[in-house]
Amino acid sequence: MEPTLFSIGKAADICSVSTRTLRFYEQNGLVMPDRVDEENRYRYYSYETLLRVQTIRYLLDEGFPLEEIKEMLYKYDLDTMKQHFNTRIKETEMELRYLRQRLASLNAWHSLLTEGDYVLKHNEQSVHTKYLPVHNCFFFRHQPKNEEEQTTAYIETTYYSECKRRGNDMVDIGGSINVHYASFEDRIHATVREMTLLQTMYPDSDSYDNALTFGGFLSAACYHIGDRSNIKTTYQKIIDWCDTHHFALRGDSFERHVLDGYSVSDKNQFVTEILLPFADEETVIEAQNW
Repeated sequence: MEPTLFSIGKAADICSVSTRTLRFYEQNGLVMPDRVDEENRYRYYSYETLLRVQTIRYLLDEGFPLEEIKEMLYKYDLDTMKQHFNTRIKETEMELRYLRQRLASLNAWHSLLTEGDYVLKHNEQSVHTKYLPVHNCFFFRHQPKNEEEQTTAYIETTYYSECKRRGNDMVDIGGSINVHYASFEDRIHATVREMTLLQTMYPDSDSYDNALTFGGFLSAACYHIGDRSNIKTTYQKIIDWCDTHHFALRGDSFERHVLDGYSVSDKNQFVTEILLPFADEETVIEAQNW
């Protein structure tokens, strides 16, 4: 019994594809018509061939490239099929990891935008106490040789170059940029001798080099609004508040960049949270054995 054959138009309609797609598959050796009329060159397709079209569409949706699909369809080798599927599974797992990281990074950035917007709208610049919980961070220690190397722009550029060299994507790293100054007096007088950039590390990061556990201390905190070139005024406000309330300070400081050049172009809208740890607080800073 002759198999039922469909014209290219009908076949395309049954498979919900265009005739151009069927011709494209034919050009790439994936699907051949069951019969080609010798006179008018019309193409005709059987149910079995249409099933192959649907198989190709399924495999394309699964992310297989055309060359792999061609190999799988024509070799009919289960070992080959399994190998291709194992490869695609591993690649998909990597894609999922990247998407999870990107989602976390997007949420963290959105949180900073929301926080910064609130600070700007309410002009929130009161001094208060704040606890920084323990969390995992990437870090980059720097000993500036001149005033230019004390700028956050310098250390951030150097830090991101280091991140790329050790194999981290930007989505491995999230949240605000935090800069630790060994001495807030040095920070105030622009005589910084040691500074460390810290940024939250996500669990599935590609590389765990230069990672540590950080946090676990109580501090005096205040937002600084505007260009960080005059940030010493906010430092002095916190110091005066601590003197008034008889809080002894440890001597170091942290600056958390809530809004900076990554989010706003106007430096007058920069929002930086300054944290000065209390003297009786010990910061948890432990290198990880990954």
